[in-house]
Amino acid sequence: MTTSRMTTLPRITPVATPTPRSVSAGGMYGPYPPPELTTAWDHMKIPQRINPIAPNPPKRRINSSWETVDQHWHNDKRRIVMQQREHNRYHSAWSKAFYGSPADQEAYRRHFREVLKQQMADQDAHKRQTLKDKVKESEAAVEYDRQCRSQDLDSFIKKYNHLKKFRDDNKVYMEDQWRQRRAERQLENRIDREVLRYNPINWSGTLK
Repeated sequence: MTTSRMTTLPRITPVATPTPRSVSAGGMYGPYPPPELTTAWDHMKIPQRINPIAPNPPKRRINSSWETVDQHWHNDKRRIVMQQREHNRYHSAWSKAFYGSPADQEAYRRHFREVLKQQMADQDAHKRQTLKDKVKESEAAVEYDRQCRSQDLDSFIKKYNHLKKFRDDNKVYMEDQWRQRRAERQLENRIDREVLRYNPINWSGTLK
């Protein structure tokens, strides 16, 4: 008696056209995974955290027998739910690259391509901005050097003109002093000759 054994073939996911998803450039540098790569537990609403010390709305004050077990248990359940949601969100994101549909795999690859292109664009923009800043700094340094040279030249010209004027004024002053002394000497000599003419020292004429 022969028993026929049927072999079950693995299920092949039909090839589907990847559906485009919106990838925000602003959220590329945010926490991984981004919202477009995971949809796990997005519909779940996380309860609000409550203050264990505050009384319930009907009550307005607490007494010495106040218990906070229920409030702490509520906050602890909220913490566990948030941890589970974050774990499933991260797991659903990286598992799509290997076990997801072709559209999810393409979205996964497209996300990293966009992130890489954005990083390259940011790096290129940073290099361009750095080059522009260096060019501006060089232009400012050249302009400052030109201004310093111009100021030094103006200072040198002013100093040269001042010293030249000081020299010329001293020369004119000395020439005036020499001219005045020459005139005074000539006047004294003429007066002496006139005095000797009308009142000679040698009346007898023996001194020649």
